Amino acid sequence: TATIVVADSALKVGQTSTVTISFSEAVTGLTADDFVVGNGSLSGLSSSNGGLTWTATLTPTAGVESTANLISLDGSRYTDLAGNTASGTANSGNYAIDTQR
Repeated sequence: TATIVVADSALKVGQTSTVTISFSEAVTGLTADDFVVGNGSLSGLSSSNGGLTWTATLTPTAGVESTANLISLDGSRYTDLAGNTASGTANSGNYAIDTQR
């Protein structure tokens, strides 16, 4: 299972937020392209503990005002160290974006 936490749930112009993805067991093959990001993008995805916890930077899309955004991860997009895929989808909590000037 995966848990996705967005550190800052209200992003404004010029702001970014750390996103932490925690798994119940170590995973491999995870990339930023595996995530669906509402009105934004993830960059710098990395793990410093063998694939159990991952961090990335969320950058909101410019010129957007939206109070309903999620980051989703489909379990079929990554595997555990034994090569097993997960099932289901993990979603972050809601975050708001106001990047309109």
